[in-house]
Amino acid sequence: MNALILGGTGLVGNDLVELLISDNRLEKVELLSRRELDNKQAKVINHVVDFSTLTTLDLNGPIDVLFIAFGTTLKQAGSKAKQFEIDVDIPTRIMALAHSVGVENCVLISALGVSLKSPFFYSRMKAQLDENAKAIGFKKLVLIQPSVLDGTRKETRTGEKLSIQFGNILGKTGLINRFKPVKSLDVAKSMLQSVLDLPNGTHVVTSEVIPSFAKKYNDNSAQFHEKESI
Repeated sequence: MNALILGGTGLVGNDLVELLISDNRLEKVELLSRRELDNKQAKVINHVVDFSTLTTLDLNGPIDVLFIAFGTTLKQAGSKAKQFEIDVDIPTRIMALAHSVGVENCVLISALGVSLKSPFFYSRMKAQLDENAKAIGFKKLVLIQPSVLDGTRKETRTGEKLSIQFGNILGKTGLINRFKPVKSLDVAKSMLQSVLDLPNGTHVVTSEVIPSFAKKYNDNSAQFHEKESI
């Protein structure tokens, strides 16, 4: 498979890039980014683009799947308008451009509990991105909806740390398992495994089933690499 990634520097995106580099089922990994990334792996091709003016994708051959793990926080963006541009407008443009050059499969990181009618801006924003993705016409669209992400970020997010701690407490009760924090690497594994497993159509992978996709990835990956070594 050949993959295109938007958002390869974020928490899940970075895990996804490393995962695809190590997975022999991926022949080529193309990245879209604002700046040159420090990744010199042979199978990685980094396209430095200006997202505000991008109208075409100059890719190095056919792409089997587009992975999107792109977004920011309101604090980093500086305003709701700027966050909407980054979290919705740019991914929507990339999905449309990718589809126009023949990409038929897309896996998109959404969020738990998104709704166009939500009182929360973030939830409405992510719901709008989901709707935009559905309208583009991919043969296979997978919407991954994780709870709070548990992983090592470059920047400190105190609120997120508290959410992880609280979510872990809830998760241990077994009463609200879907709100239990999910490991960023498991989300990355579920992105690849879901596109391999699921048939054509639109699918929503909610937070509580992400670990099962990740486990299947671990099992299948081990079997695959064992066969490769024989």
